[in-house]
Amino acid sequence: MIKKKIVVRGRVQGIGFRPFIAKKAEELNIGGWVRNIGGIVEIYAYGTEESIGKLQEAIVSENPPGSLVTKVETEDVPVETVDGFRIILSHGGGTKEIPLIPSDLPTCDRCISELKDPTNRRYRHPFISCTACGPRYSIINTIPYDRDVITMDDFQMCPKCEAEYKEANNIRRHAQTIACHDCGPRLKFIPVKIHSKLPKSGATFNGTGNHSDAEALSLAISVLRNGGIVAVKDIGGFHLVASPFWSETVKALRLIKHREKKPFAVCFSNVEQAMDYCIISEKERELLESPPRPIVLLRKKPDGRSLDKEVCNTSPDIGAMLPCNPVQVMLTEVLGPLIMTSANSSGELMTIEEDEMVRWMKAAGESGGAHVELGVLSHNRRIVTPLDDSIVRIVGGDLQTIRRARGYVPDPVPFPFEEEIFAAGGDLKSCFCYTGQKKAYLSQHFGDLIEESCYKEYKRETDRMKSLFGFEPKIYGKDMHPGYVSAKMGKGVQHHRAHVASVMAEHDIKGPVLGFAFDGTGYGDDGTVWGSEVFLYSESAYDSHSANDNPNASFELKRVAHLEPVKLIGGDEGARNGDTILQGMVKAFGLREDFEKDKIFAGNLLIDRALDIGINTITSCSMGRLFDGVSALLDICHYNSYEGEAPVELENMAALSREAYPLHFDIKMGEDGCYLIKPQGLFQEIGRALKEDVSKGAIAKGFIYAVANVIVDITEMLATRETAIVLSGGTFMNRILLERTQELLAGKGYKVYRNRLVPPGDGGLCLGQAYILGRELNI
Repeated sequence: MIKKKIVVRGRVQGIGFRPFIAKKAEELNIGGWVRNIGGIVEIYAYGTEESIGKLQEAIVSENPPGSLVTKVETEDVPVETVDGFRIILSHGGGTKEIPLIPSDLPTCDRCISELKDPTNRRYRHPFISCTACGPRYSIINTIPYDRDVITMDDFQMCPKCEAEYKEANNIRRHAQTIACHDCGPRLKFIPVKIHSKLPKSGATFNGTGNHSDAEALSLAISVLRNGGIVAVKDIGGFHLVASPFWSETVKALRLIKHREKKPFAVCFSNVEQAMDYCIISEKERELLESPPRPIVLLRKKPDGRSLDKEVCNTSPDIGAMLPCNPVQVMLTEVLGPLIMTSANSSGELMTIEEDEMVRWMKAAGESGGAHVELGVLSHNRRIVTPLDDSIVRIVGGDLQTIRRARGYVPDPVPFPFEEEIFAAGGDLKSCFCYTGQKKAYLSQHFGDLIEESCYKEYKRETDRMKSLFGFEPKIYGKDMHPGYVSAKMGKGVQHHRAHVASVMAEHDIKGPVLGFAFDGTGYGDDGTVWGSEVFLYSESAYDSHSANDNPNASFELKRVAHLEPVKLIGGDEGARNGDTILQGMVKAFGLREDFEKDKIFAGNLLIDRALDIGINTITSCSMGRLFDGVSALLDICHYNSYEGEAPVELENMAALSREAYPLHFDIKMGEDGCYLIKPQGLFQEIGRALKEDVSKGAIAKGFIYAVANVIVDITEMLATRETAIVLSGGTFMNRILLERTQELLAGKGYKVYRNRLVPPGDGGLCLGQAYILGRELNI
């Protein structure tokens, strides 16, 4: 008989790893114990050499779903007789390993089966979970992961749950979120604005919120059936839930949410139901059913069933998701497809507190903004950190992440360097990251830090992640923008270089790079607004010890091309107003007189005057602003009621056209030594097309194709076939542009790289900032 100490590193807490070890040990007649310690699992095993060898094999090959074993260490320890195998108390003992903490997990198939089984004691239990499913990161305070460090510690287990918790081979053996109808969290329905007599199902409506789980759920269902809106507290915060078929309801939801046009996500009960409305490829199906349960952007089915037209407005896509928790499972099972959108105004933080949610809904009802029934379906399980829904899609046959939040956070992404670094990200679509041991741990999406609630949560979460994971950064990075509240400390990293570097980090690109960073705004080296940047990294190969051979070695992304700069009206309003953007461009390109004569543009004298004397103006070479200007010129969208609306509507119009009107940019060498992409001729071509009554869709698609073509032209001028071509920045969330660019470049033999695991927009900035700092540390 032998005795071994086995240490298992990786994602081994919160996913039933200890019960798995205990079960295998009992099957193999091994004595000893297992416990969580810090962020790892520690095992002491007493048995035959053969049985312990089989246990070690099982740790690697048979570990539970959701686990990730990165390293197994063993050592012999003094032999002593041990009877039986136990799961013992966790220990917060020190370990230098940065832990892998599980993200929130969707309700598993076994629990869903029990949820729908009338003979099961957890039939229709809103908080059913086991070792393989349920909330994790959103409810954890510290590690090692155990009941007493998560918010389930607020609830005492009933005798039946306690027995299951200790029972060998039970799916809830040491399931820290275990609960049932007799213990654990409770649902509560709070009426806010009710017109009808509720409910039709026979539950008692007393107006106090004191109901059983079943009654509370029944009341919420009745409101939704009547075309009402219910704020539902889910794993990461409140969703506003409503029918996607009632026009009056959808209009009311837009008023409540202050969201005039941006599409809403829809939760379907299963993939088969979603297929009645959407075209779904095998890869898209895999995303829908994957553990993060993200919103997946899917093309509408031309001959499929229809939602109310205001759910998606002009978008050719439906943001589809599947239920991730028992309440969503039961709501969609009874009611079918439901709108589920985060309970916040655009740019603000997702609401997690019941009192705040009730006040928010009451204000919406009292303002007259909603003429439908309103209610709140809440529960008393505390949420430690708000987590919005993640958004992804398949573009050009591969994953693109639009928003990385619930289900993906805090799973790390691979990172080329060992150093511990903090990168603050930016202020819009804000996200920060810590790195260490060749992993980057990105935070969830916070919205816009100009909102006080977003900034407070951003600061709180930086402290929480630092403490939870034990990070000790040796260097801090930030955006160069002097006005960003996220940029309080650290070394400034230029915005667009960070975009390109985020792709280099994801793909660990070491050779020469030609990077395109196209977006709406970013602070440039010269203090102007950049946004159409092309960078060249010419080092043919990277050697982390190159500094030993060349003490002057450095990592440099050299700016080599950009749009011709123009003077525009500045400030937030200037970025939103497509008409003033267009006027600045038309004036700069010397086309004002011709366009007014042809009646395709009417300028404003006050704007002209402001541009002439420089009142509240900026110098910009932003590709995003160019999309705004063209959208206004084509009379598609004149004002961004949400960020990126005008470019999105331009893309939606282009998607309607099979033809692309031929347009092109001129390229000339500029005084700053960079190639200038000059839009003047393109604007003249658009003017001629409008005079000839060419369709807006064909011109819009022609413009997007022209942007793709100029990327290829610059690539042919500056790159070789060994150069990695990198595409990043929010403009590359344009599906037509991204697919067209990739197709053209690949057709010419270039290798094209883009963001996959992090957003191409500002949600991926922090990874690029960290990468640039890591490269500089390793040169």
